[in-house]
Amino acid sequence: MRRKWASLGLLGRILTVALGLFAGFLLLGGILSAVAPSDGEPHAPAPSETPAVDTSAPLPTQPVKNPTVVATETVTVVPATPPQPPPTKTVTKTAEAPEPTRTAEAPEPKTTAPAPDVYYENCDEARAAGAAPLHRGDPGYAPHLDRDGDGVACEPYLGH
Repeated sequence: MRRKWASLGLLGRILTVALGLFAGFLLLGGILSAVAPSDGEPHAPAPSETPAVDTSAPLPTQPVKNPTVVATETVTVVPATPPQPPPTKTVTKTAEAPEPTRTAEAPEPKTTAPAPDVYYENCDEARAAGAAPLHRGDPGYAPHLDRDGDGVACEPYLGH
């Protein structure tokens, strides 16, 4: 039996279970209809031990009409933002600056202070000063600090 069940595959197993459930529901429905037949008429209420109240008022023979109630609601629309005041105009007058007078004096030449002379005996000194690596043109650069001559002195190496 186990081999037959395994040979059905997933879809076969699902269909077999679904067919079994369907047959079970049909059988259950047949049993319930045989026990409680329904002929389309409502069943009589079960007898009660509560005494019935005798009402001597006759029941109306005409159907009672229910009044129709219509409710209306008044909606007032209020703008979400208050109206904005009209924009104000601001007029600004700009005074004209007097034309500068030119003098025959020559402007002072701007000079930059020369970089202080810095010399490092070796790269350990440059690293201790926090200046390494040094590039050609930087204060403190010297050819004796540039091992490979590429313009960068005191390059970091794998040992540090």
